[in-house]
Amino acid sequence: MEQKYSYAYTGIFVMMVLLALQFLLGIYINLYVSFPPISQLHLHFPADYIIVMVHMMLGFLILIASFILMLLAIKINDIKIIISSALGFVFVIVAGLSGFIFLFDKYSVYSFSMAFSFIIVVLSEFYYFYRLSLIKK
Repeated sequence: MEQKYSYAYTGIFVMMVLLALQFLLGIYINLYVSFPPISQLHLHFPADYIIVMVHMMLGFLILIASFILMLLAIKINDIKIIISSALGFVFVIVAGLSGFIFLFDKYSVYSFSMAFSFIIVVLSEFYYFYRLSLIKK
């Protein structure tokens, strides 16, 4: 197997593990972490916010992984994989921005936007994997 395909398979596996962890942390945060107003954060830093920080750092890792997978898609030179990975990359950014805005506004639409973006990213990664398996044959 060519090295670029091997890297792509490994990247997709890593991305799916990161997305699964991100999903579980997101659900935990949604159910168990309460957000005080941002103006009160200077008084104390809630212990639950450590989970939120881990969730954010995992989001940055997912952003980097999706960018690397997009570069690999360009190297593989399959237009459908390129579109799929670019779509995934864009929706990782949308999820991150929605999460950032959610910290300040607490509107449910931003939480919904994160969840919807997560689904699009997972579907785009599955499609990437599917196309790789077709090309490799």
